[in-house]
Amino acid sequence: MTSTRLRDEGKIAGVGISTGTRAQVKQAIAQADIVCAQNAFSLVDQRDGDVLDLCHDSGIAYVPYFPLGSAFPGLPKVTENAAVRGVAERVGASPAQVGLRWLLARRDNVLLFPGTSRLAHLEQNMKIADVTLSDDDIAELEKGV
Repeated sequence: MTSTRLRDEGKIAGVGISTGTRAQVKQAIAQADIVCAQNAFSLVDQRDGDVLDLCHDSGIAYVPYFPLGSAFPGLPKVTENAAVRGVAERVGASPAQVGLRWLLARRDNVLLFPGTSRLAHLEQNMKIADVTLSDDDIAELEKGV
């Protein structure tokens, strides 16, 4: 059974796409009226910026996975970036909070879903609502990657 059929029958609320190229997401918007796209995106990996922008312009949510960089060894992590660490120290936040807050500042259609298996990490992630990044902070972060 296809996702659009499940949606049309009222069994699910909406359809999304994961790991789609700009062309695939554009096609999914046109053919399936998707409500979100989920792709890898973080301060240290912005290769998917064109899909984020397409989603924004189309009025659908963008859900970045690996929002703090790759979970795979040897690939960049937001929390290890010198600019992130510097801004975090200055604003009184953790590097993870700065990385997540940057995503929310990037576009208003970003829907964060940072996975964790620890309650303490969830509580720390929730505190990003208290983190404020100035335009200068954001510029420093983007220059530092």
